Amino acid sequence: MSTERSDKIKVIFYGVGAIGSEVARFGLTRPWLEAVGAVDTDPAKIGQDLGAVLQLGRTVGVEVSGDPASLFKRVNADVVVLTTGSFLPAIYDQLEMAALAGLNIVSSAEELAFPTLQSAQLAEQLDGLAKDQGITIKGTGINPGFVMDSLIVFLATASADVSHVWSRRIVDCSRRRKQLQQKVGAGLSVEQFKANLGKKIFGHVGLMESAALVADGVGMRPDRITQTVEPVVAETSVESEYVKVKPGEVSGMRQIARGFCNGRECVSLEVLFYVGAPEPKDQILIKGMTDIDVTIKEGIAGDQATVAILLNAIAPRLAAKPGLLVPTGKSISEITWRCSVDLGY
Repeated sequence: MSTERSDKIKVIFYGVGAIGSEVARFGLTRPWLEAVGAVDTDPAKIGQDLGAVLQLGRTVGVEVSGDPASLFKRVNADVVVLTTGSFLPAIYDQLEMAALAGLNIVSSAEELAFPTLQSAQLAEQLDGLAKDQGITIKGTGINPGFVMDSLIVFLATASADVSHVWSRRIVDCSRRRKQLQQKVGAGLSVEQFKANLGKKIFGHVGLMESAALVADGVGMRPDRITQTVEPVVAETSVESEYVKVKPGEVSGMRQIARGFCNGRECVSLEVLFYVGAPEPKDQILIKGMTDIDVTIKEGIAGDQATVAILLNAIAPRLAAKPGLLVPTGKSISEITWRCSVDLGY
């Protein structure tokens, strides 16, 4: 990591796929950010100028590398923005490599939002490594990371003795990118949907992490977090730019994560992601000394918000206390409780 500060924060974009490319594209417009490197595994992108990969119509003087270890050694950088995957075990080696190079890390990996829930040992290893290197690692995004967890925790500061938290996010997937429509099963038969449950590329990742983050943030200590996933079946024909769904076929999914405290439900988070969903919205209801009821009409735009959240998380990493942090800013070393997990498939 650079020991000489300049006016700009030097950033490496690790992953320039669907989300990573949008982060890089918008990041290049930030006056405080200097792109000094980019990494991807796609042979078609490796060796190209980042501007060409992003289809900017100009070069930016940054070549996309397929060798992150070499790049980290030769480039003077402050922060890595890592957008290569959702699951901590799958990206652990990438995180470790960047941390050992002394680079602060901001990642869109959903499981990293509350990593002790499903990968406590790996999370503790990363936390120790970050502290040894004097850097911070943070997973964040729109969901998990904001609308169904950090925002709720913030709103709950206006109440006390919170007994129950409920939230629902309704998204019309016809407005979203092709990859999301595929992940929620749009166009599949019910049988195909059920056969896909449990596959790493299917469903919404991170809802249970959001439930854990909410519970921790409002002072609850759940003993169990569960999840259910079921198809939303189209009653009429619906379509998007990428898929046509006939009546009886799957238009998307309904997924619910629940936290239980002493056997009683204390957190319930529901996502309804399907093509043609009417009245998209984000809803939050907090029951406590002061009840708080919030609805965001149309809902917060997912991809755009994720890009903004990741970029806005960069500068604070340079001043944060070293360690592995959850989106609410807490170090995982401060989160000592553990609970059982039921993935629902």
